[in-house]
Amino acid sequence: MDKPKVSVIIPIFNVEPYLRRCVDSVLAQTLTDIELILVDDGSTDLSGTICDDYKEIDERVIVKHINNSGVSVARNIGLDNAAGEYIAFVDSDDTIAPEMVEQMLSALQKENADLCICGFQRVSENYLPAGDKSSIPFQVLTGMQALEKLYTNDYLYFTIACNKLFKRSLFDSLRFPEGKLFEDGYVAFRYFFASKTVVCLPDCCYFYLTRSNSITTSSLSVKNLDGLDAEVDSIDFLKEKGCLDLLAKAETKYTGAVIYNLKRFDLNQKDVAVRFQEIRRDFSRLYPDIMKNTLLSQKEKFVIILFRISPRLCKLIIKVKKL
Repeated sequence: MDKPKVSVIIPIFNVEPYLRRCVDSVLAQTLTDIELILVDDGSTDLSGTICDDYKEIDERVIVKHINNSGVSVARNIGLDNAAGEYIAFVDSDDTIAPEMVEQMLSALQKENADLCICGFQRVSENYLPAGDKSSIPFQVLTGMQALEKLYTNDYLYFTIACNKLFKRSLFDSLRFPEGKLFEDGYVAFRYFFASKTVVCLPDCCYFYLTRSNSITTSSLSVKNLDGLDAEVDSIDFLKEKGCLDLLAKAETKYTGAVIYNLKRFDLNQKDVAVRFQEIRRDFSRLYPDIMKNTLLSQKEKFVIILFRISPRLCKLIIKVKKL
């Protein structure tokens, strides 16, 4: 097989009921000049066998079997083995429209962009629409304008990796963090910062399956707090790069997320209490700069002071005062 134009990477773990539909949607792309890298992340169901079956019937399919290590490791192995000039990620229970890769590649090349983003639609387990589409009008942005969108109501459209087509060069020195939930949040600001041009398409070509037993929709666990670590990472990155205007917006988003999670987690659970002490250490390190942030109100800064003193005290006063 000649060098493909696009490498599509799918990390796979115990998705036997959904995997064939996902893989079929990629292999049915109107752009046929692709390779499909299936990374079986130690599945204990028949997912690995299904991967091998596809390898036998389509020469574009490459299969890697690894011990269970998580989505980030699986994606990184896909990147290490990708030969395409462009990269796309698809989650193993989702599907994509037949024209997705071709449309995004065409837009990316036309605008000489580093990455392209399309809209996505949440779907139920019977693949019917479940909720509103996530999309924005056609736009051509600089990388920094796209980075700024991470701190707006459009953040999800810009954060997730699966509704994007990337130039391979963006991942030459970038990989997903191992062992973290919400791994996309650790890389989005980095690849936008490295991009000159980003093109956004309104078309909803990616279909995101909402499953009751998926990692991100299952019952609340301390792993859900990994998103806060990603926010800290972005603050440190922006400070290092001297992006002061964006830094203030990142701090505002971070403090809001800390208080939101404080309200919804039970500090009487030992693992939660330990995790919030770790969060408080990060928070205390960032506290002097956060208190200088002019985007935060006096009421918000009052809550911030309370959290730095004691998460438990802060939670109690928020409840009593209905803050």
